[in-house]
Amino acid sequence: MQVSEDPLTVKVDHLKACSLPFFMMQDKPYDKDDDVIKATSFEVISTVRDVLKTSSLWRDHVQTYTQLSLSYSSLLLSFPRCHCLQHMGDFNYSRLADFGAAISGANKLLCQQVLEELDVYKRLKLTLELVKKELEISKIQESIAKAIEEKISGEQRRYLLNEQLKAIKKELGLETDDKSALSAKFRERIEPNKEKIPPHVLQVIEEELTKLQLLEASSSEFNVTRNYLDWLTALPYGNYSQFSILVICNLRFILFAQLYCKLLCFQFKCSDENFDVIQAQKILDEDHYGLDDVKERILEFIAVGKLRGTSQGKIICLSGPPGVGKTSIGRSIARALNRKFYRFSVGGLSDVAEIKGHRRTYIGAMPGKMVQCLKNVGTANPLVLIDEIDKLGRGHAGDPASAMLELLDPEQNANFLDHYLDVPIDLSKVLFVCTANVVEMIPNPLLDRMEVIAIAGYISDEKMHIARDYLEKATREACGIKSEQVEVTDAALLALIENYCREAGVRNLQKHIEKIYRKIALQLVRKGELNKPPVSEVGVKGHDGRAESVSETDETAVGAKIEAEPGGGSGTGMASETSTETEAENKDLPVDKQQTPLNLPSEPKESGKLLLWHLALLILLIAASSQVNVETAEKLESEVSKTVDKVLVDTPNLSDFVGKPVFHAERIYDQTPVGVVMGLAWTAMGGSTLYIETTQVEQGEGKGALHLTGQLGDVMKESAQIAHTVARAILSEKVPDNPFFANSKLHLHVPAGATPKDGPSAGCTMITSLLSLAMKKSVRKDLAMTGEVTLTGRILPIGGVKEKTIAARRSDVKTLIFPSANRRDFDELAINVKDGLEVHFVDDYSQIFDLAFGGDQHGEK
Repeated sequence: MQVSEDPLTVKVDHLKACSLPFFMMQDKPYDKDDDVIKATSFEVISTVRDVLKTSSLWRDHVQTYTQLSLSYSSLLLSFPRCHCLQHMGDFNYSRLADFGAAISGANKLLCQQVLEELDVYKRLKLTLELVKKELEISKIQESIAKAIEEKISGEQRRYLLNEQLKAIKKELGLETDDKSALSAKFRERIEPNKEKIPPHVLQVIEEELTKLQLLEASSSEFNVTRNYLDWLTALPYGNYSQFSILVICNLRFILFAQLYCKLLCFQFKCSDENFDVIQAQKILDEDHYGLDDVKERILEFIAVGKLRGTSQGKIICLSGPPGVGKTSIGRSIARALNRKFYRFSVGGLSDVAEIKGHRRTYIGAMPGKMVQCLKNVGTANPLVLIDEIDKLGRGHAGDPASAMLELLDPEQNANFLDHYLDVPIDLSKVLFVCTANVVEMIPNPLLDRMEVIAIAGYISDEKMHIARDYLEKATREACGIKSEQVEVTDAALLALIENYCREAGVRNLQKHIEKIYRKIALQLVRKGELNKPPVSEVGVKGHDGRAESVSETDETAVGAKIEAEPGGGSGTGMASETSTETEAENKDLPVDKQQTPLNLPSEPKESGKLLLWHLALLILLIAASSQVNVETAEKLESEVSKTVDKVLVDTPNLSDFVGKPVFHAERIYDQTPVGVVMGLAWTAMGGSTLYIETTQVEQGEGKGALHLTGQLGDVMKESAQIAHTVARAILSEKVPDNPFFANSKLHLHVPAGATPKDGPSAGCTMITSLLSLAMKKSVRKDLAMTGEVTLTGRILPIGGVKEKTIAARRSDVKTLIFPSANRRDFDELAINVKDGLEVHFVDDYSQIFDLAFGGDQHGEK
């Protein structure tokens, strides 16, 4: 039958000339008992069954075919003469072939070939090919579905199991949802200190907790609220440092009739802080030498707090050159006051948000440094060290110095408002300690809120004490060197301070001491390796049971110890014999009566009775072995120290450890020549002596002039011009007929030309140098002076009295001239700084003239 699409025409051709339709045609005759046909049909049936097991689509086809077959049966009943109807319900190989081809999803052409084929065997083969292809396709489909299912079902299964687990726990009351757990955590955090939390803060917390319950966990606002509550509930409202003492007595083991141990633990709690002035003084002295001004101020703070019964916060600023201990003294103050310590540096800080915090609307917003400080330390009265406050920056994000005004103002910081928290915080109990190198760099409004304590630096004697008591000891322990293995003389330390470390601080001194001890450690290790004796094993058995070789030096001593047994000591031999006898006895006894090592009873009740005794024996053995080990180690250390020579560091070999001296003697002249005068200058290294040299370049009528060199600043140049004018006036008064300045071209030089110099304090020194050249008279060799001079000859006060006095002592100067206004500064110096100095305080230059050139000494001493 052929069908065309357009126009629709149907043409039916008969395969054979017969009177029956196509679907009633007979198959070619075949043998039903043929083994090949049976085998082929059985294979078709087996393959169809396999396909039906794996493919649901085939099962649907079979169901549809069954329904159609019933319809065909009712149709065939209308042909009473159809002789093939009798075989409709019987098993038939041709029907099997048609059935397999019908339910397969093969191509129409392939199905048409099966339908057209009248040879039953060939038809079965064609059907078998189609069914086999369907089986292979079904297997491929199954493998693809299995792979995809394994890939997807893992995550889905895990998700479903987690959800089921959450639901089960929630039903059992074992777990709550995220929002309930967070709320419970925050309420539990504030519950112990709920009475100390301010009411306005409690109100904000309750509002935020209510808001948290209404928000979805997946929303961004939920995370913002959670972080805000986390910071708000973590602050230590009303929690202050506790002063406690813990006394723990050592364990004592006494074995007479029983073993007992005692652990006594006493804990005393007193007030919130340490108000013991003596204890605070002891702690401060342990950590730092000198710094009396700072220590006295802290003791005053403690004394006031003790009398009032409470302490208020203060703002103290420690100013001084680098390395004098400004930062470390802050930690010592916190330890003396028994307060928590927190440090942050504001050097180069240009963002106000670092101090005041960010707004919560910004992504990644955080509170300011003070809120972070309170959360970290866990107390409301810590000691906060603000480092490098003179190096505050200023940028597009605001002026941090202005933001610090609220933080460091005692009248405002009781209600400090952080932008992130947006609730007032009480910082009135916080002790602020600021550090700065140059006070002039701090803005005046901020400086006005601080109590400035100047740390000028250390003199040589103080550096000696610091090096001996602190730096050398800590460095020796850090390098693992014993005190008896090295000796650094006082002369070497003094030379190290004078020639290598003239800075005001001790940081560079510490570096040089560490360098010395590192080289000493290397020498000790090298000597120890060279002097190390050969290692020999004594009384150790080899694998073959024979004793190893014994050193000749210890042969006698070892022989006395190995009498009991050739391969070990007497104690070992006795133990071996005892264990051997016990094993022999155990072999002869029944299993239930055999003894265990250390005569431990086999019954649990008996072992419980003697457990205490066995523990005592074990403790005694451990104690004895540890004591023997300590004694042995001490003997070995003493022997090593005897064999290794002590390393001596003295002035002659100091350069072997730290190199050539960096600084040389500041005193250039043993006898001061004409036109040369020694002055005193303040430097960042603590002060130094400064020579002023003047010489005549040219002389002639009306050629009076002054030329300046030495890298002088503008202020110092103006001071030289003033000195030239004052010197001409004084010379015309003292020697009226001397026209030196009017007819001489002079050259004034300040040595160390590579170092910039500036300041007005060299005015009196320049006048004295000019007059010395004009009168051709040298000044005293042990004289140094400093002071600013006006055009009328008045002497004005200067700064850096301590540093200049230290520099004069270093240069072996005995006579000093200071302005009278600096008498108070000099009187406040330590006695060891002023000892041996002859100091004159003057108001007018005429007094300096008499002291310098050998006249009557009218200066006030």
